[in-house]
Amino acid sequence: MVVTSAYRLLLLSGVLLSTSLARAEDAPTVAPVPPESSAPSPPTSAPKLDAPADAAAQLDLLTFYKDNYLLTGFSDATEVKFQFSAKFDIWPNHGPHAVYFAFSQKSLWNIYRKSQPFQENNYAPELFYSYFHAPGRYDPRPGCGFFLERVGFVHESDGEDDPRSRGWNRVYGESRYACYDPAHHYAALTLQVWYPVSARDNPDIAKYLGYGELSLAAGSDRGLSFFGDWEVALHARKGTRNLKTGSLELDARWRPRYGDFWRFTPYLYGQLFTGYGETLLSYDHALTAIRVGIGFSDRSTRSD
Repeated sequence: MVVTSAYRLLLLSGVLLSTSLARAEDAPTVAPVPPESSAPSPPTSAPKLDAPADAAAQLDLLTFYKDNYLLTGFSDATEVKFQFSAKFDIWPNHGPHAVYFAFSQKSLWNIYRKSQPFQENNYAPELFYSYFHAPGRYDPRPGCGFFLERVGFVHESDGEDDPRSRGWNRVYGESRYACYDPAHHYAALTLQVWYPVSARDNPDIAKYLGYGELSLAAGSDRGLSFFGDWEVALHARKGTRNLKTGSLELDARWRPRYGDFWRFTPYLYGQLFTGYGETLLSYDHALTAIRVGIGFSDRSTRSD
């Protein structure tokens, strides 16, 4: 009796076990879920400070400053002249305030002589603060208004020993008023005034170069038509020694719109200088020079 009951219980357990195994084989396979980790995921990129809402807006830390060009005259008296000028943003931000360190070099290279010597080099390190009125700094809205104000300190010298040593230090202030239209044509009036704080090698330099410079410019900086990018600018200085001292410089540049048919980015550049102070060694000698060549500036390859 007991053996029969045990036999029946064992037979029932086998049937139940076979049924469970059959159901397990028919069920779909589910991948195991790992436990959640409490450690944060690593960032995909470094955080950006003061990032604007528009992710495309980036900061250009190193950019051109004054005109950059390589020009040549047509005789020994108008040798090759080139200028390199760049500025570095030492306080990067997207606001209206900016602090820059800049360096400019202007050189005369007499390649028409047999030994092709460099006749003169002028060096000008500079530190200045700028306040921009346009939200985009160099991309103002259409209309007229003040564009920027600037104050700074500049040292300019030729790096020579006596008796060819020339140089001076000065503090300056600058203001620019400009008008822009929707097609990015512009006209600008810029006044810079300065005061010499040191000119030991040439204490009378201000009598020839004056205490400021007035600039008038007109052009287009986006090249939205066939005429491309262009600018005509006139820079005037007035010395105090007599009515003749001072200088006039006329700069003109042009290049087609960058696009599928034009991939040459430099400008065609022309310059006329007359008066005193083209370079430091000639600050007290009047001369007139006409040069042509190519000019360079910041430019995107985007055709916008």
